[in-house]
Amino acid sequence: MRKTLMLLAVLLQWSVLVIAQTKTITGQVMDDKGNPIPFATVKIKGNDASGVAADENGNFSIQATSSAVLVVSAAGFTTQEITVGDQTNINVALTSGSTLQEVVVTALGISREKKSLGYATQSVKGDALVQAANTGLAGALQGKVSGVQITPSSGMPGASSLITIRGARSFTGNNTPLYVIDGMPISSNADLSTGNSVTGTDIANRAVDIDPNDIANIEVLKGQAASALYGIRASNGVIVITTKSGKGASKGKPQVSFNSSVSFDDLSRYPDLQTTYAQGANGAFNPNASTSYGPKVVDLPKSTLYGGDTTNQYTNADGMHPGQYYVPQRALAGLNPWVTPAVYNNVRDFFDIGTIFNNSISILNATDRGSYAVALGSTNQKGIVPHTGMNRYNAKIAGETKLSEHFKASFSGNFINSDIDKAPSANDGIIATVYPAPVSYDLKGIPNHAEGNIYSPVGYRGGAFVNPYWGQEHNTWNEKTNRFFGNTNVTYTADLSSNMKLDVKYQIGADAYTTNYQDIWSFGSPTRGSNNNGDITEYTYTNTTLNSLLTGNFKWDVSSDFGLNLLVGNEIVNTNTKYLTAYGSSFAFAGWNHMDNTGTKDATETSSKLRTFGNFANLSLSFRQMLFLSVTGRQDIVSSMPSNNRKFFYPSAALGFVFTELNGLDNSSFLNFGKLRFSVAQVGQAGTYRSNFYTLPAYGGGFYSGSPILYPINGIKAYIPSDLVYDPNLKPQNTTSYEIGADLNFFNNLVEVNYTFSRQNVKDQIFDVPSPGSTGSTEFRTNGGKIHTNAHEAIININAIRKADVEWSIGANFSKIDNYVDELAPGVESIFLGGFTTPQVRAGIGDKFPVIYGTSYARDEKTGKVIVDANGTPIAGAPAVIGRAAPDFLLGANTRIRFKMLTLTAVMDWKQGGEMYSGTTGLFDNYGVSKASEEARLKNAVQFPDAVKEDGTPNDIVVSGYNNIQKYFQDINTIDESSIVKSSFIKMREISLRVQAIKKANFGLGVNFFARNLLLWTNSPYLDPESSQGNTNMAGAFERFTLPQTKSFGVGINLQF
Repeated sequence: MRKTLMLLAVLLQWSVLVIAQTKTITGQVMDDKGNPIPFATVKIKGNDASGVAADENGNFSIQATSSAVLVVSAAGFTTQEITVGDQTNINVALTSGSTLQEVVVTALGISREKKSLGYATQSVKGDALVQAANTGLAGALQGKVSGVQITPSSGMPGASSLITIRGARSFTGNNTPLYVIDGMPISSNADLSTGNSVTGTDIANRAVDIDPNDIANIEVLKGQAASALYGIRASNGVIVITTKSGKGASKGKPQVSFNSSVSFDDLSRYPDLQTTYAQGANGAFNPNASTSYGPKVVDLPKSTLYGGDTTNQYTNADGMHPGQYYVPQRALAGLNPWVTPAVYNNVRDFFDIGTIFNNSISILNATDRGSYAVALGSTNQKGIVPHTGMNRYNAKIAGETKLSEHFKASFSGNFINSDIDKAPSANDGIIATVYPAPVSYDLKGIPNHAEGNIYSPVGYRGGAFVNPYWGQEHNTWNEKTNRFFGNTNVTYTADLSSNMKLDVKYQIGADAYTTNYQDIWSFGSPTRGSNNNGDITEYTYTNTTLNSLLTGNFKWDVSSDFGLNLLVGNEIVNTNTKYLTAYGSSFAFAGWNHMDNTGTKDATETSSKLRTFGNFANLSLSFRQMLFLSVTGRQDIVSSMPSNNRKFFYPSAALGFVFTELNGLDNSSFLNFGKLRFSVAQVGQAGTYRSNFYTLPAYGGGFYSGSPILYPINGIKAYIPSDLVYDPNLKPQNTTSYEIGADLNFFNNLVEVNYTFSRQNVKDQIFDVPSPGSTGSTEFRTNGGKIHTNAHEAIININAIRKADVEWSIGANFSKIDNYVDELAPGVESIFLGGFTTPQVRAGIGDKFPVIYGTSYARDEKTGKVIVDANGTPIAGAPAVIGRAAPDFLLGANTRIRFKMLTLTAVMDWKQGGEMYSGTTGLFDNYGVSKASEEARLKNAVQFPDAVKEDGTPNDIVVSGYNNIQKYFQDINTIDESSIVKSSFIKMREISLRVQAIKKANFGLGVNFFARNLLLWTNSPYLDPESSQGNTNMAGAFERFTLPQTKSFGVGINLQF
């Protein structure tokens, strides 16, 4: 709150600046033939609230200062900027064009005319990112870019998301794109992997540090040809982010923009669970059972062991309590143990209404010699799970100045501080005691600890599954990060002649951060430490990357028909990392969850230094603004590979043919622009090689136990050879990509259509192969295996209506991405990605990537139908592929409607096809909390549908009897395939209504009402399918007591002056 007040104070301070004298500017917008352009848009640069629309004759009137820059645009024409100066009447002539004539930022920050590109890119403007007040970049991009798949893990504060462009290229390695912010490549991956993702907590991606409010534009470089200049780091594509700056801002008075929003989060989908049956098993009430196969809730007073209507040890002690029953947990907590039966909605009671306060302020200004930008931002989030949240503070300062006629310099610096409180998931998850909580148990109302001892948790089930309220109150799962990234550069520019220009630029940048992690199981945590005394693990991850970049760019307009552009450069990247971990077991006493309070301690340290040295060149040729050829080559020398295999060369070429420049097609009113694209590229991804080394031994066993034997013992140290051995001939995996596409504009550029097909062939995959025991190691890291991807992408944008008071545009983007595993190392049939022994997520030969493997239903060879036994229960078959996670296609749709001062925007997101293992869904039946198990007991009948008996005849066996029905559902749950669910969905991803309440040259006020993930249609039976385990390549395929997704609604304001 204090930092938010500081932001407001800065706003008030700037609000007293002297407002420059404004004047009325009138004029007319025409095309290059002198014809008026009706309903063109005229606005002051840097002040979107100032925009006005020309009338049907192209006439406009706007209030502006002398230093203002007018931005004039219209559908089908190239945008133009004019400085007002002393003028009061300005007539503007726009040339016919399209979005393909826009200048876009490509690799290494190089600006290119979009029509000249021989590969696909896609832009997302900053306004589109924050129209629904998204606090994270991944969420802000969902549904807006073709060829990009975004898989969130949950809706928790700081939750990880897996972003892939045109599918996966590595089985077990990195598949996320490179992020480049204002020319500086930065780390965006998670520091640590969630491993098998069956215990512990989620770990945030470092992209969580990016504040969408400070983004001016994002350019997604999808293919390898587009990103080839970045070399070995960019095999997964590149996301180029340009933040807001003072470039092009009006000179004189600073432009101040303040944004503030508040939003409220709720569970995206509440599972529809049974409300009839109480805790217990086989029809009898058991207050310590994990299942709800007890009697009906209304019949609890009749329980022979706990009912107030029957004679038992409790009524013998307390007397009869008609209509009530005895709850031992209430007695432990110091409450009256006798209660009247009631149905509790434990799921709704547990989840809070989360809140997000988002504030940002930016100050932009331009002078005769340069510009500057200052931005501050804060995000303060309270999650829907108690004691979860995120506080993130961002600060940026950037500037550019002209040093002389030939030299200019610029700098950009960003500082981020974040603090994320989390909750565990999977087998450690609090959800394991929330969703299955019996409706007869008052999870929220009964204190979570014993009377007089807060470190003795009380809950409805025992074992390692602690009361979720107690766990969130006493245990700690936290990430704290301090980060700086930025760069500075000097550019020399010289006009060698009237048609030759030379730019030489040197840039040096840094990305440095430290993240501290804490996982604390408090004193009293069941099964943690010795005698439930808890344990603590602390991690510290430090990363420092220095980037040196030197480029020379020579532009030569050889003639009116022919142009040449030559770029050469050198890049050096040094990365130092250090990873420290400390583990302490068994706190000596309660109340001090500190490493010094543990009885057994262990610590390790790992550090690495990596360097990449790259030389590159790009030659671009153009002929008559019709034919464009670009050829690139880059050689990287990488220190992380074996000394005899560190140098790699990667070429690429891209061709663009604007066929509408041909005679006879250049003046068509139907097809205004047409371009064909083709590119081919080769790029690699380096692995990590280490010579044979030794490690500290640690011995332990059991599913939940740690390492009870830790060295040193009595001062004696021990070392053993590493279980992992590296191939001395290890080489980078290699991706060869081919891309072909077309860009078409119709009807005076009101309709834009883009289509791209790409093929990626990846060989020499780097992964760990199991080693025979005779070798003394367990795994061998080597090359082997191939994967290919076919990707279809299509985009359509339509400016349906464009008038003075009404505008309507609609768009859609389509992606069909098919990843197939072609080959693995000799003798290897599959690669484990995460999960259990079964079920697990893996890569398998001939399958789409990835697949889910586990015990299957036994099926009839002739009909393929499930076989049931004599009791009517499905029979388990052999382990097999039981699900495929990849969707059939993705479709995003968007619309924008403006009526005078009101603007409505909406984004829909459709994922069709794909499956996931939903352990929670399967366990609903197992625990007896599902609607299906309730219906079966009420009807005293259940039958497995569309099955056959062992003799091949149709299944006519009806399971009846309470105990038999319980056994039926619990036996089915032992078959992994029973927990496979469809994961298709359609979501109203975003909807917002903006009211431009005040719209003046020097002041603007907008109010925005918004919602995210408001509507959901899915064929997943209980849960939102966008909740899954893992920040790795198994994301989206595996769910087990995973933290849920959220939906949000809120309101925000925007002030500009």
